[in-house]
Amino acid sequence: MHLPAVILLFHGSRDRQHNEQAKALAEAVGAGYAFMEAEPRFAGEGLAIPLFVADGEDYRRALAAATVKSPPLLKWPGFVDYLRSLGAQLYIFHGPDTTGEIKAAGMPVAFLYGEPNVDMAPCVDVAAPVVLTRGYIYKKIQERYGRCKAKLFPPLAEQPGFIKYLREAIPTILKHYAPQPL
Repeated sequence: MHLPAVILLFHGSRDRQHNEQAKALAEAVGAGYAFMEAEPRFAGEGLAIPLFVADGEDYRRALAAATVKSPPLLKWPGFVDYLRSLGAQLYIFHGPDTTGEIKAAGMPVAFLYGEPNVDMAPCVDVAAPVVLTRGYIYKKIQERYGRCKAKLFPPLAEQPGFIKYLREAIPTILKHYAPQPL
């Protein structure tokens, strides 16, 4: 019996570093990869899981194309616990938080786009940009929160703990959200 390949479906970017780290993250968890906005584009084959931190327009477009209709990472079992385990004093997201799901997680947050905005966020000792890769968005967070001398966690794709979490979470996501054979 042929098992379909698991594919992590990312947004994709003109930022080569984002795309390279997305590929490396997928390979680290034993999955393939595809992008919505870069090559290789998702062609509809395999079990494609949209890998986005939070709900938003880009996530919803990827969800419509994906074969695995899973929620964004914030709603995956254990993801918020993983973030909390980092012990950051501030979690910086892309934003905006139009659904309220990020603030509902109960962590101190700021947004690159949205309120509370990173430009007005308090300076802390340790902050965690909650982004997958060291691409354009991570760099914008570094630039705009650079007014503070905080230690910034690396993006999720560079955190061994997140890679371990993702390896363990993917089977659960597939069990609950993958299309079931008739």
